Amino acid sequence: MMLPRMTKCLNAATFGLLLLTDATLPAWAMATDRREEVFQGVARDERGEIAYTEEHRMIYENGRPQRNETRYRDAGGKEIAVLTSNFTTHPYVPSYAFEDRRFGRQDGTFVDGRWVKIYGRADQNAPVQQDRVRLEDDMVTGQGLHMYLRDHLNELAEGDAVRQVRFLVPLEGRDYVFRIRRLEPGEPGVAAFSIEADNWLLRLVAPRLEVRYDRQTRRLLSYRGASNLLDAQQGMQNVSITYRYPN
Repeated sequence: MMLPRMTKCLNAATFGLLLLTDATLPAWAMATDRREEVFQGVARDERGEIAYTEEHRMIYENGRPQRNETRYRDAGGKEIAVLTSNFTTHPYVPSYAFEDRRFGRQDGTFVDGRWVKIYGRADQNAPVQQDRVRLEDDMVTGQGLHMYLRDHLNELAEGDAVRQVRFLVPLEGRDYVFRIRRLEPGEPGVAAFSIEADNWLLRLVAPRLEVRYDRQTRRLLSYRGASNLLDAQQGMQNVSITYRYPN
């Protein structure tokens, strides 16, 4: 899939250098109150078989997420994709870089003031293209949605109001309005939410996501819905992911 309204091509190495520069800012590298959290997700397909695993390494400074590195491995343990997210410029619209090494698929963002530079390519045969969109107050993208849910966990879990966010999709060059609804968690100490397109026509074709969080630790417990990784035939796949933490 190509980004619409694109007029400029961007060398992938050049954009990667911009993200690397942002990722090594002294804001977190020189922090005195810095900690690291490592955890794993196991994704299963609709047959219940392991589709891939996620290995997360999150860096915190003064209790706030600064950077996350996610490495994806197939069922045999081979690394197939990498996602790096940097939250120092915006907590919910991180500067991120994703690469699926099986197909050469890439996408990412770079926050620059009130603008978000976006880039992507559908596969290794397509040119990397770029655009920019205005940074909106209610915008989220990538792993920023997880950070948004963590930060608003209690108010979302205790009310029946529907919360709306604008989810930016770099590969499509635009954002979509998503709504977040509270679900009955089925067990104490857990918060559960559904996330789906606000437009009813889009809901007919767009996937619905469901997530569960531990209310005390704010850790993500499970995810069910469309994966950000394509299957081996480069088609969309639905997965159920359970997350494991060392303690």
